[in-house]
Amino acid sequence: MMKRKSKVWLKSTAVISSLAIATGVLVGCGGTKEESGAEQSPTVKETTAASEKPIQGPYKMSIMLPSYNPESMSTDGEIFKRLQEKTNTVLKMTWVPSSTYGDKLSATVASGELPSVITVLNQKLPYIVNSVRSGMFWELGPYLKDYPNLSRMNPIATDAISIDGKVYGIYRARDLAKDGIILRKDWLDQLNLKEPKTIDEFYNVLKAFVNDDPDQNGKKDTIGLVEQQAAAGWRSMVVWYGGPADWEIKDGKASPAHLSPAYMETLKFYKKLYDEKLINLDFAVVKDGRQVFNKGMSGAWIANMNDGQGMEESAKKVVPTAAVTMTNVLEGPSGLHSAGGSGSYGTFMIPKTSVKTEPELKAILNYFDKVSDEDMQNMLNNGLEGRQYTIENGEYKKTTDSKMLVEYGMGDSSQLVVLRDKVKAFGGPLVHLRDELYNKNAEIVVSNPLNAFISNTYSERGSEIDKIIEDARVKFIMGTLDESGFNAAVEKWKQDGGNQIIEEYTKAYNEAKK
Repeated sequence: MMKRKSKVWLKSTAVISSLAIATGVLVGCGGTKEESGAEQSPTVKETTAASEKPIQGPYKMSIMLPSYNPESMSTDGEIFKRLQEKTNTVLKMTWVPSSTYGDKLSATVASGELPSVITVLNQKLPYIVNSVRSGMFWELGPYLKDYPNLSRMNPIATDAISIDGKVYGIYRARDLAKDGIILRKDWLDQLNLKEPKTIDEFYNVLKAFVNDDPDQNGKKDTIGLVEQQAAAGWRSMVVWYGGPADWEIKDGKASPAHLSPAYMETLKFYKKLYDEKLINLDFAVVKDGRQVFNKGMSGAWIANMNDGQGMEESAKKVVPTAAVTMTNVLEGPSGLHSAGGSGSYGTFMIPKTSVKTEPELKAILNYFDKVSDEDMQNMLNNGLEGRQYTIENGEYKKTTDSKMLVEYGMGDSSQLVVLRDKVKAFGGPLVHLRDELYNKNAEIVVSNPLNAFISNTYSERGSEIDKIIEDARVKFIMGTLDESGFNAAVEKWKQDGGNQIIEEYTKAYNEAKK
């Protein structure tokens, strides 16, 4: 991705982020694929538990991480060679199929036999939290200031991965707020409509998409907004109405989004779309709304704008004249806000059971810092020009040479990336528009102020009791549940564990504030 800076931090987490900085927190069983890694050369210097001297030669380290492709990253290729040279390491990587990674990670942590680094996709899982609290992993926060790249990690993202107010991982960066609206531009042009800027304008666009024959086939067979079972656009719409991104702090107390007035306004808006048939009536059973859009049946989709270019390419296969555009937010009652995420996807954690001394730890932190240099970011994300890709007439062309593709694990090398702020983005106009809109989102982001905290009840039963709200949401939109019925579901949520979750989050937040 192109370099991005968030100019305006989230309204609710400012207190906690500032507090964390002030107190020194931020600075201060599935089968595996074949393990890949170079054998240790005779020149490699190993440290012992008794040694506290800085490591001078290449440091031998191992990493376990998920793979999303059938072939592991080649240890004989140029990318692996440059990675080791740049980071002064001898690397051994264990790639685990993503479908079984969770089970493998759990079993590995339970065994106590860990590599130098493990990739943890959700650091708030109870067994990870318990392992941290038992002292299994190094606290990394106090060291980050000593490394030029790691010291500029986003404090919002760093805060979000913390456990009990301390940082135990190096996060894998993602854009802070990625969602927006993907629209059929050719439909807008056909109907002489402009991109919607407000929620009311969006409603009028959807109405025209359904009623005014945007595909010019003489039939009323188009869908305005396509939705799905997991409600891809719901979270964004709540924030556009002025609500929180999942949770907020209200009068000193944690409060979930479904208790906010904005949530009910969003419910009523979606019910209006459903009643007027401006969304797909089968949304509750659709697993991937993109497929409806890709078939040329829908004019709008709210989700990650990274999908824009691919969705245009898919739509063109059905309708050659199809064109896509995007907008990042809709103005609501309280202005412009974007729904923020955690700013990362997964963390690299360093176990004390396998990395026993501070010099060893610093060698690994040096590895992560060097991986975050501009040349490394681009190599691991895009490959090497002339090997994994070429530039032809200004366009990125990926190689079809299978040997070159395996050099970077068919793209799995990107799993090793930490910071992405200096990655050069290749692609058409929609890729560059995506990056521009990501930047705009980051300036008006609203993030969950409780990302840094843990509720044991939510970790254990959150998904179970959240289903109460999800079911009530669907029933309200479909008209089988009224407002009093939804409020009754909220009370059930509270009684079944919601009140306990609120209390736990509130306590954690207020203790950190003190």
